[in-house]
Amino acid sequence: MRTFLKTAAITAFITGFANTAFALTTTEALETTGVRFETLEKEAALASEHYLPRTSKIGIARLDGGRLIPTPFGEEFDWELLSRRTTANISILSAGDYLKYIPEIPFNGVDTDNKIDEVRLTAANEGYSHVLIYGVGSDAHLSSFGGKALIETGLIVDEDCQSWTQAKAKALLVNAHTGEVLGAAKADNITYNIGELADDVERLLKELSQ
Repeated sequence: MRTFLKTAAITAFITGFANTAFALTTTEALETTGVRFETLEKEAALASEHYLPRTSKIGIARLDGGRLIPTPFGEEFDWELLSRRTTANISILSAGDYLKYIPEIPFNGVDTDNKIDEVRLTAANEGYSHVLIYGVGSDAHLSSFGGKALIETGLIVDEDCQSWTQAKAKALLVNAHTGEVLGAAKADNITYNIGELADDVERLLKELSQ
């Protein structure tokens, strides 16, 4: 009888241990799966952040020395042609719009150094979902934009974004509300205005809206 009870106890112990081990393994598997699901959800969210709706309202902002200036007539014409070729609502962000939103500088005060963020916020206030900020020459140098290092612009730029490269002209497509750079376009031939840059922007818009 004792032998039978002892055997039963051992069997119960082993069975309980096995069940516990199975439960732990199952829990670990579920936790691992949960982590994987969470990772997939994050990856999907990141991917969706770079999607551009075809009917987005995009403001065009021309920088010179890091500051917003009126878009030169020839360049404005190139952007008008681009607007006709795409489904996005593209229009020029005027310097007058910019002046409506920048804070007044008090007497003996110091002006803000980050004009790029001011341009982005102006676009958001004017109802644009995105703003295409572009510049030429010194405004399009390597690892910089608008005369500032990219890491100092207040924008969120991926490491593999073309905005880090140098070109004669460079444009950044920015989410006007978050400051995230969705992508960049560039051109090295600006002898006759910025038609080549506008063509590369068209390529970028198509990639982001697919």
